[in-house]
Amino acid sequence: MSINTDSITADQACPCQSGQTFGECCQGFIAGDALPETPEQLMRSRYSAYVLADLDYIEQTTQKDVRPQYDFAGLKDWAENSEWLGLKVHDTEMDGDEGRVRFTARYREKNGIINHSEDSKFVREDGRWFFVHGKDYTPPAEKSVGRNDPCICGSGKKFKKCCMS
Repeated sequence: MSINTDSITADQACPCQSGQTFGECCQGFIAGDALPETPEQLMRSRYSAYVLADLDYIEQTTQKDVRPQYDFAGLKDWAENSEWLGLKVHDTEMDGDEGRVRFTARYREKNGIINHSEDSKFVREDGRWFFVHGKDYTPPAEKSVGRNDPCICGSGKKFKKCCMS
């Protein structure tokens, strides 16, 4: 699922691949009209914000104490120069005001396709969820994709004609 960041409208599929439209899913969070109620909603909206290269949202949803560790200008440049291919949430946990989301984000850089798998920690402060940090994660093994199988990015094309190339 390659996203054209210039033309995401409310009635298009959400970049986070929740199965909802952008307007039903992440748009309200990114626009500041609503707050994510779960760590998974926050993580999905942050993925969509990376697709849109909306680093203001990424910064606002990063826990205040860890913000100085990030180069948001550099992240914006990276987000703008990546082709976003999809997101898969492997599992989530929530215990009171703490949560974890394990996911894989796929994107293409000039050096090829990257499968970034992460175990992210979130905290809720004053009723609002924030990203704290992520660490490398090895997702459970899945059936490998064959050349003639539908592409895992959801494009509808065969794998060999899409993300394999």
